[in-house]
This record gives sequence, C-alpha cells and structure tokens, in this order.
Amino acid sequence: MRITEVKTYKVAGRGWPRYPWVFVEVCTDEGISGFGESTPREGVFEAISEVGKSIVGEDPLNVTLLFEKISRRGVPLPFISGIEIALWDILGKRLNEPIYQLLGGKCRDRVRVYVDGFFRGAEYRPEDYARKAEEVVNEGFTALKMDVDGPLPSMHRISRQPDKSDINLTVDIVAAVRKAIGHDRDLAVDTHGEFNLPTIIELIRKLEPYDLMWIEDPVPLHGGNVKTMAKVTSLSRTPICSGETLTRPQFRELLELQAADIIMPDVTYVGGIMELFKTAAMADTYHVPVAPHNMYGPIATMASVQVCACIPNFMILEFQWADVPWRDKILNEPIPVKRGYIEVPDKPGIGVEVNKEELNKHLVA
Repeated sequence: MRITEVKTYKVAGRGWPRYPWVFVEVCTDEGISGFGESTPREGVFEAISEVGKSIVGEDPLNVTLLFEKISRRGVPLPFISGIEIALWDILGKRLNEPIYQLLGGKCRDRVRVYVDGFFRGAEYRPEDYARKAEEVVNEGFTALKMDVDGPLPSMHRISRQPDKSDINLTVDIVAAVRKAIGHDRDLAVDTHGEFNLPTIIELIRKLEPYDLMWIEDPVPLHGGNVKTMAKVTSLSRTPICSGETLTRPQFRELLELQAADIIMPDVTYVGGIMELFKTAAMADTYHVPVAPHNMYGPIATMASVQVCACIPNFMILEFQWADVPWRDKILNEPIPVKRGYIEVPDKPGIGVEVNKEELNKHLVA
C-alpha cells in the first residue's frame, strides 16, 4: 500500500469565518483512504499541501516513521495532526480494527462528555444562562462548561483588570447556573486567561462555594507563564485545568511544576492520536486526569473518542453545543451521543466515514 495523494478541505463549520474546520484526507493505491483534522492556524492548508507532496509514495501503515520524518523537518505539530489521524484511520481500516484496539484495547465502552457552548445566544445575565443550562441538562447531559470572561468591555481591557461590578455579575451568573442544574451535575468555567493575577485569584475564591469541576486557563500559558499558573493552582481549592495549546514537550514542564490539576490536550493541536495517547500516559505518572479539548469538527471528536476509550486516566471530553445543524450529516451516521456519553464505536479506524456529498456543500475557498 502506498500514499497517492493528500487532500485538504476547508469547511465552513461552527466559528466560520474566524476559523474553518480543517479536514485532511490521505488516499492510497488500494482504495483505502483515511480522514483526519487539524487545528485552524494561519498557514495550515499550505503546510499540509507541502507535507502531503513529501509523503506520496510512502507506506501509510508506518505511522510513527512518517510522523517522525515530518516533524523533524520542523513542521508544527498542529499542522501534522490531521495527517497523523488520517494515517491511523487507514491503519485501522486495513486491519479491520478500531484505533483503540491498536492502542491496547478499551478501558470503557462509552466516553463521558461535557457540553461547551450551552450559553450561545444568551445575554450575559443570570436568568438567561440558567435557562440555557436547564435546556441542556434536560437533554440528559451531566456536565457543562461556561465562559465567564463574557462580552462585557471591562473584562477585555489591556490591563486585564475588569470592574468590580463585572466580577460580581460573573459570580452571580455562575451561582444561577449552579442553582439551575443542581449539585449532582458538574460545572466548569473557562476564563480564557483574560484576568490579571490578583483578579483571577479573587474570582477563584469567590467561586469556591459553587463546587466547580474546574477553572480553565486562569492565566494564559503562552510566553512562559507556567510558574504563574503553578502559583494560581497552589492557591486554588478548585481544580485548575489547562493545556489546549500545548504539545507533549510543553506538558512536561506543566506536570513537573504541578501547574495544573487536570490537563486538556487537543488531538488536532498536540500532534494527533499517538501524541495525545503519550501525553495522557505522561500525565498518568503524576496521577493527573485528562479531559481533552475538542472545539472543532466531528472528525476530531471521533478521533478523540478513540483515545479516550483506552487511556486509564481519562476524565471527560469536551462536546460542542449549538453546532452547525448539518454536523451529523457530514458523517455516514450521527455521533452516538446518549444521555451525556458518546458510545465508543466498534467500526474500523476512527469509527466513522465522511459523507463527501454533504461535505462538498460546506466547502469554502
């Protein structure tokens, strides 16, 4: 079996035009093709195109060898992720096995998910967020995540210093959501690193009564802020979760400094399926659970499910709410979400096929 072509698809999914879904297809001379997904970063399509030309003629079953050859050329891991996932998809199809079976077998038959974006379309006020949260739990979901940096101008100042009234409003919104969903469901909040250090510490303390699953990205990790994150984590009684824009070497420092209680690598950013698997194994040596980040398309979701099924320290997977209405039509069958869990498919590869007829309806230049 040899690679004949690497194709990219720019899809107008949720978030377009700010970021498209970046689908990658690796084709072979035996008629088996695999699909993957990469993070939508500037230059990603050009990079994948160049990398794709360099692996034409190679054996797609040599996933690790091809990953090393590409990455050692200096290609950023978020660009490689889509190709790597597609290669695993091919390997699974060739062997007629789901990817999790090739990684050691399942630890679980279903993957718990939390709903991100349940608040989309709501005004930034307690009653609106509470109403939206009730709608989601009524669908059977047992965990939610909400943004608390919000649309208020004072929360996005260059100083990262919001008004006291905005901090108090944020706390009121969290309180309203907690009341609406009860104490038997999990609730996480995402701050997107929007606050300065004293403000985020103040906010964390004010949110302690609401029994949060975690507070996400209390400070931004770019620019070497791991030690600052470690300080915040040491002061917080609420678990701290971070890492959506880190690769495995960067997670090493985060774990060594105990800068996060939970990590959230993203399969489209970290370098693909094996890098996500290895990152989880590294975290397991520190007894740190893994809650993978997952904010893009359905291919990334199903690739993540394959890894989540087989890592012992899996905690929960992100799942996008209020997504595009045709999300499931772009696959040969809907993502199997039932009562807050994704059932792990037993089909080969990533477990789903792409409906190209539907895919072509949503491509953009």
